[in-house]
Amino acid sequence: MLYCERCKRLVRGETCPACKKARFLRAPEAGDPVLLCTLRYAMAAMVEPLLEEEAVPYSKVALGAGALLGGSTILENYSFYVPYGAYEGTVEMLGGIFAQDEEICRALREAADETNA
Repeated sequence: MLYCERCKRLVRGETCPACKKARFLRAPEAGDPVLLCTLRYAMAAMVEPLLEEEAVPYSKVALGAGALLGGSTILENYSFYVPYGAYEGTVEMLGGIFAQDEEICRALREAADETNA
């Protein structure tokens, strides 16, 4: 498995499926921020406290018009990133807690599936 420095994604192939480049790929390191999932505001508001409660280091990036204007709205999506060293355990934790929540499970799968494209 490789890590795309540009897209902050784990990649199984020889090119990143997001940016279609190979030059940004390298072996992942424990501290590399990896895309965990992208969620709408309501779901992000459920995931963020769990990450904090479990002391998982993370960053959250707002996507959408509010991000451009410096605010946040309930219409925005948020991308969560966790260190590579915590990625697998965090996916397992959220997948277990939200096993019955289709939206969060789909978001976790989509972030991982792009790495398998």
